[in-house]
Amino acid sequence: MKGKGILYVVAIAFFGTVIYQGVGNLVIDNPAVKLTEHDQLIMYSITGCEYCEVKRRELERAEIPYVEYVVDRHPSAGNELTEKLSLAGFSSKEMGFPSFDVKGTIIPNNPPLIQIRKLIKENPQSSMM
Repeated sequence: MKGKGILYVVAIAFFGTVIYQGVGNLVIDNPAVKLTEHDQLIMYSITGCEYCEVKRRELERAEIPYVEYVVDRHPSAGNELTEKLSLAGFSSKEMGFPSFDVKGTIIPNNPPLIQIRKLIKENPQSSMM
């Protein structure tokens, strides 16, 4: 039993190290398209969206400032998002929430926080992080 415990610890340490080192090189499925640069992180959400609520908490825990536009409450924000998606080559039918504009790079369909952080770091013209 003692040998198995040591083996488990070694395996967990090994895979933990591999995962930690691989996080920076993670392949992200969410496409991102660069538009006009600016210095904000904009989250487009809709009322009652559980994914949007989770992303709000993630951003707040990571202390990443953002502006949120709730598109079903503000039609102009919905029109803005639709226009940005169109300029980036996405169909509004491909749109999922939350969608983000990270300093001018549009990412639809609830991208992972690691992708948002990466884009913020690539464009450090503001004091977002």
